[in-house]
Amino acid sequence: KQPAPVYQRIAGHQWRHIWLSGDIHGCLEQLRRKLWHCGFDPWRDLLISVGDVIDRGPQSLRCLQLLEQHWVRAVRGNHEQMAMDALASQQMSLWLMNGGDWFIALADNQQKQAK
Repeated sequence: KQPAPVYQRIAGHQWRHIWLSGDIHGCLEQLRRKLWHCGFDPWRDLLISVGDVIDRGPQSLRCLQLLEQHWVRAVRGNHEQMAMDALASQQMSLWLMNGGDWFIALADNQQKQAK
């Protein structure tokens, strides 16, 4: 059974800028470079990921860890949903075909962290 969706109201006036990013796909360093180039300030700005934080790129676990930062909010994308479905059902083939192989390569403790 899927968890109930979580909704969060964002008070825009609390942030200097609200940035949106989609399809990060495990490319954390590229995201960081873009944010730096735009003058992003994690103490005054908010980043909202509109889906697909994981898969394909080399840093999917680090991208998941990014979601723990106070200046990041995220919407679940189809790649996150594929991961959740695969891990819940142990039917991994669709996820693996779409970039989920990074998860298999993780050490056990990292897999637990990613879940």
